[in-house]
Amino acid sequence: MTSPQSQRIYETYHLHITNEKMYIEPLDAEVNQVLLIDRVTQETVFQIPSLLPPSGVADIRLVFGILGRIHLIGGWYLVAVTGRERVGEIEGQTIYQLTSAELFPYTKSLLFLNARQLEYNTVYKSMIESVLRTPGMYFSSSFDLTHSFQRLAMMSDPQVLRVKSLLVFANHCSYIDLLTLTVILQDSLFRRADRRFVWNRHLLLNFTSSSSENLGRYMLPLLHGFVQIRNMQFHNVKVDYIIISRRSTWRAGVRLYTRGIDNTGAVANYVESEAVAVSNGQLVSYVQSRGSAPIYWSQRPNLSYLPKPKVNVEHDHLQALKAHFQEQIVLYGDQTVITLVNHQGREELVGAVVRDAIKLSGHPNITFVAFDFHAETKHMKWERLSVLMDRIEPERQKQAFFVKPPLNSQLRQVQNGIFRTSCMDCLDRTNVIQGLIGKKVLEDQLRYLGIFGAGEKLEDDPLQHAAFRHIWADNGDTISVQYAGTGALKSDFTRFGRRNYYGIMRDGLNSMQRYVKNNFMDGFRQDAIDLFLGNYIVEEEEGATKACPLEYRRGFFWTALLVCALMAMAMCALCILSPAETDFTTRFSWFALWLGALMVTGGIIFKNGLEYVDRPRLVAR
Repeated sequence: MTSPQSQRIYETYHLHITNEKMYIEPLDAEVNQVLLIDRVTQETVFQIPSLLPPSGVADIRLVFGILGRIHLIGGWYLVAVTGRERVGEIEGQTIYQLTSAELFPYTKSLLFLNARQLEYNTVYKSMIESVLRTPGMYFSSSFDLTHSFQRLAMMSDPQVLRVKSLLVFANHCSYIDLLTLTVILQDSLFRRADRRFVWNRHLLLNFTSSSSENLGRYMLPLLHGFVQIRNMQFHNVKVDYIIISRRSTWRAGVRLYTRGIDNTGAVANYVESEAVAVSNGQLVSYVQSRGSAPIYWSQRPNLSYLPKPKVNVEHDHLQALKAHFQEQIVLYGDQTVITLVNHQGREELVGAVVRDAIKLSGHPNITFVAFDFHAETKHMKWERLSVLMDRIEPERQKQAFFVKPPLNSQLRQVQNGIFRTSCMDCLDRTNVIQGLIGKKVLEDQLRYLGIFGAGEKLEDDPLQHAAFRHIWADNGDTISVQYAGTGALKSDFTRFGRRNYYGIMRDGLNSMQRYVKNNFMDGFRQDAIDLFLGNYIVEEEEGATKACPLEYRRGFFWTALLVCALMAMAMCALCILSPAETDFTTRFSWFALWLGALMVTGGIIFKNGLEYVDRPRLVAR
């Protein structure tokens, strides 16, 4: 749904920076005011354009949106979009991907900070910048990316909006007036957005707190996830196929540090994916979701290739699971929960606890489907996935899909259920199944639009089928990079419809990269997300009169042990590469000695892996 003209966010600005002030000047037509930020008092007010500083006095930067402000040790920073790439149009409204953003300091100088504070401030600043560099940040100045088309339609049709749905909207929107839905639809994009999916909500709330003015037209919501628009054609009929994946800010984080559920019912790696087809002015859409197993479990990195999952027996899994599904059912309707974890080995316990908790909940709107993905598809038997698709087909038919009604008309068809798919990471196996479900749905949608005949399938048009596969594979890769740090595994099946040896080799490389990133880089990434979302608030006294959580030094013993292991490894290599004329017995004796030292030190290091992994510092996990 587009925003009313009076509430459209300004698209481009000149940011004038002087020693005392910053002026945000919208470049849109017929703008008669600029926003002034006092760099000393931090006050934000409107003023007339004629009071802008003269040419040559200010540093002028072209920016494409205001993302808010963040407080670090060095004071406040204005965060603005400095680079964007056009993705395409949805209902005539332009969607952009963020390509670069910059932090502009309110403080003119950081000379008042000591050396440690400067160091910590630089680290905090780099954390914000790293989040903004993460692939998959999207925005629009006139289109609400955070709500599905069905939610937007329900918000504009009070006759079909149930009271309990309204209460859920109240919980999920940044602002909502329970007395009238008209206020919601006429408010700014930020205030009516689904706050689960506004990644810069903390920054924008900081921005509004500095002013008593209505800053709605300056506040640009940022969506994290995936947006792609493909122009397809079937039987000479043009179809715009769109995927919008929305990553939740609740229990957000990285792969091995953020798993399971919290006591509010929020789960890790929760993503809502909406597939939209538009043809000849008709729009249909279908929503799926993914999210970590809705129980209390963890899988902390400890230098092992695949840490053993741990289920927390002290927490009440049932109550948290009920809270999760109560919200999901109100938002999406009946839940078909597909779990793809192994039925044997280390994954078995997680799947069993989820199964038992759902059974104990006794909720009539939840259908549980367990499918051992790896066991069913071993030895490259990927055709076995049809077993799962046949099992869930009756549920898919019952769910239907959303059909957008003509202007000023009531809703005719809505999606009344959803597939909630999960595996351990909710990435690789989940991507495959969501793509297969999406294919079935698109075929039904094309039949509804009168483009496909009965029994016609996407495979009948190899070119368009390939385009469909690629958009779902791109979605899976992007979602995977955001959570695990690498592209998805098994994406060759999603992209090409079959597994091959190149794909298996690529999976091996991605697995190695995940190991390195999850063990040695993800503490920083988790801290960056927590700081960006406002889960941790920086205090100016950090590094001076107050301890900073970034202050961490590995103990001398563990550092010395690592040095010894590296020295033993180097000496082993030296013994192997020493000249051939050296006495073999001598070389072998020294090699055996250093190899033994390497095995002892390496064994101690791996047994105490938690001392060596990169752990989050800002929020206890």
